[in-house]
Amino acid sequence: MKAIFKPLGIAAAVAAVTAGYTGSVNAQPSRAVGDLSNMAIIPYYTVQSDWVTGVHIINTSYRTTVVKLRLRRASDSADALDFNLVMSPKDEWTGYINDESGNIVFATEDKTCTVPVRADGKFPMPSIFREGAEEGYIEVIGMGHPAEPEVFTTPPTQGFAGANGYSQIAYYAKHVNGVPRDCDAVASNFFANGVADTAKGVIDNETTEAVHTSTGPTDATGPFITNTYEPVENVLKVSYFVRDAASGVEFGGSAVHIADFDDGPGGEAWMSNQEFGLFSGDIRGFDYPDLNGGPLNQTPRGLYNMLRSPAVLGVTNVLNDWSIAASRNVSTDWVVTMPGQYAMLDYGVWQDVNFKPADCGKLDNPTTAVDDGIPQCDFRDIPVLASLTLYDREEGVIVPEQGDLVISPAPPTEVNALLFPYEVNVVEWTDGSTPPVLNSDYNTSVDASVLGDYGWASLSVSATRKTATQNGSASPDANSNGQAVCDWVQRPSKGGPGAVQSHEQRDNTCVPATGNVPIVGFVAWERSFPGNPDANYGRLVDHSFVTSSAP
Repeated sequence: MKAIFKPLGIAAAVAAVTAGYTGSVNAQPSRAVGDLSNMAIIPYYTVQSDWVTGVHIINTSYRTTVVKLRLRRASDSADALDFNLVMSPKDEWTGYINDESGNIVFATEDKTCTVPVRADGKFPMPSIFREGAEEGYIEVIGMGHPAEPEVFTTPPTQGFAGANGYSQIAYYAKHVNGVPRDCDAVASNFFANGVADTAKGVIDNETTEAVHTSTGPTDATGPFITNTYEPVENVLKVSYFVRDAASGVEFGGSAVHIADFDDGPGGEAWMSNQEFGLFSGDIRGFDYPDLNGGPLNQTPRGLYNMLRSPAVLGVTNVLNDWSIAASRNVSTDWVVTMPGQYAMLDYGVWQDVNFKPADCGKLDNPTTAVDDGIPQCDFRDIPVLASLTLYDREEGVIVPEQGDLVISPAPPTEVNALLFPYEVNVVEWTDGSTPPVLNSDYNTSVDASVLGDYGWASLSVSATRKTATQNGSASPDANSNGQAVCDWVQRPSKGGPGAVQSHEQRDNTCVPATGNVPIVGFVAWERSFPGNPDANYGRLVDHSFVTSSAP
């Protein structure tokens, strides 16, 4: 049984933030300076063996903030579990992921309003993508600020809607004596198919209709009240920790923060309902927002190609330390995560083949362009070819000059190329006997013992798929081998914006994927003392990245 602990790991120590924040007009997504953003990626979560994962999210602003929190499993980044947070001004939410009950559960002791509301604070993972979801990564995406009468730069009065007051959802989400006023009223904003003054739920990406209670804002005239939303500014601070509940080893740090992920001030909020999903035919459902942007058929979409740019997450090389000092009981694992690959799946076909990319159409012969008659659905970067160059701590890789003798055995300039088939991949550094740190199911072992106990490495990555032009095709389609970013689009003849449509009533559009493979991750170190387990410790060091050629 895993040890019980409070969801306040060392991430609390790295959660200090500045009080101010600044939005920028027409900004493009970029890695955040100062780790404040409106989108963040936690590179890895795990409940393998005795590991548990904790998450901390801080709303540093004076504005209520709606946040999407989503777990994506390691194998194919399928949406394994998601829910929403409605954070009042200056609020912090904490939770942890555990599988002690036999299922994977995201649990919290926090009072912040969640959608859906869970009286016991536990969010069990649904069964649809549960298999293999013991590991993965986490998305944290800002959905909207309720549109108060003004953007507050000082604490607003805790009154009703109106001058210097709160909107309905902000009013009910506000803590009074440590407890929100009414989380059920908050959650009423997130049903599907809201109608102004008539029915609760999401009307569009900027408007919801919610239940009004007698204790609510005094200017409400009926049983429902309308809330409008603005884009989330760069106000979120996200951190995490991973802890072995048996040994007590714990490490953690700050998430990867992406600033200006939406289109900034003057743009659109990204509200979506929490009642239905994309596979139910609802194009404003809980699948959105995602790493390709806001709700389907709302602008902006297509942000995933921006994330692939060298200025954001697109890289060519990953750099970090490694160690296999078995005599000192030191082990290291690298986590290499390629987030957002689901944006490169044709979801319509993927659904038709029961969510198995292997059952999509085969890649066409680039010489004969023979079509096997089955539509493709998999335009992802993975599997990714990773070439690993190893260095010791002294003078790097030994490359002898012509005719020189070298001390034998000389370190190799490269080990065999690795194939990373998953969105989350764990490289286990070993000498053949050194135990891994994370006990991952998505592991690749590298024996670096020829170099000694420790060193560093440069891992270069390249997608293995042929480009569309090698098929004689101008752009990725059902008959090309190229990488692409895909979205369902609504046919104009099949209803207005927000209409519920079957797959047959929608078209898929795929545009060529640009930029480099997006990568986030870190090295996890563990030092153990078998004679004194209380002295065990771990640490996490984020990867460094190169966006052109290796140094």
